[in-house]
Amino acid sequence: MFMKKAFAAVLATAVLVAGAVEAKDLRVASNTTFPPFEFVNMKTQEITGFEMDLIRAMGKQAGYEVKITNMAFDGIIPAVLSGSVDVGASGFSVTEERKKRVLFTEPFYKSGLTVLVAKGNEDKIQGFKDLDGRKLAVQIGTTAAAKAKDIKDAKVQTFNNAGDAILELANGGCEAVINDKPVTDYILTQQPRLAKKVVHLPDMLSADDFAMVVAKDRPELAAELNAALKALKENGEFDKLMMKWFGKAK
Repeated sequence: MFMKKAFAAVLATAVLVAGAVEAKDLRVASNTTFPPFEFVNMKTQEITGFEMDLIRAMGKQAGYEVKITNMAFDGIIPAVLSGSVDVGASGFSVTEERKKRVLFTEPFYKSGLTVLVAKGNEDKIQGFKDLDGRKLAVQIGTTAAAKAKDIKDAKVQTFNNAGDAILELANGGCEAVINDKPVTDYILTQQPRLAKKVVHLPDMLSADDFAMVVAKDRPELAAELNAALKALKENGEFDKLMMKWFGKAK
């Protein structure tokens, strides 16, 4: 009887050890200054955001324990190429130039400039084509601000942050706001009262696909991550994260 119990104990230990071995570390590098995708929660000091939640969920789905390191954005791809990290997850736009150096996972988000109008005005302003001569609000120093300068006869107001520009719209101080889609979605999710006063139009300019990066000599890792992303989309977890961070599933 003693031998049976001893054998059972050894077997149980072996199973636990095997399970621990299976949960390999997935070393992820990110520059955590890009909310709502990756940033540091000032209250908890935890690295959080949509992409951070997503890579953690993808890693778990693929049997990894995700370890996230914060580093300068321009150091992430070199770190991936040197093998000091496994994955770069930091709002990387898929570009032909980057494809020469790294493998991209399947895209997980489409970003670009979009337009906000006051509720009730969505028939008058349906997209960028209707902005000529309009009174616009943008965040200073952004791609949206640069775009607004090119709109014929537009009267452009600049603000220190996108939230103030949207508040100006809600208060009737302008006719439309141009801003990055994910940032706009996040602001409206965080400020539901403001969201009730405006309409986020579907028209998108300069659309970019966001994806994660791995080294070219690790196609098997890219395949694992792609399979995990597909599984999360099929089981509804991806949509839950989209709702959490952007207030919409798509």
